[in-house]
Amino acid sequence: MSPLVFAWLKSGDGALVESDGKFAKVSSSIPSPPGSTLEGRVTEMDGTFAIKVKNCKKQPDGRFLIEGKWVNLTREQRTRLLQE
Repeated sequence: MSPLVFAWLKSGDGALVESDGKFAKVSSSIPSPPGSTLEGRVTEMDGTFAIKVKNCKKQPDGRFLIEGKWVNLTREQRTRLLQE
């Protein structure tokens, strides 16, 4: 299965680094402040993935490591995350 790549609704992209189905770490091309909700879509799936941001740190490569909690995942979305 290919890595999970998000197209953020407000622009930019993200790639799943790690997830346990409840919490996530995502490498993102854009920052998102703690307390915000970052929403994105995955090309081969229906629905929107949403992360409640806990932490956002700029990385040496210029991208941002976003840590947070998944919000309102469907069963299909959670299953897909756990396959990564």
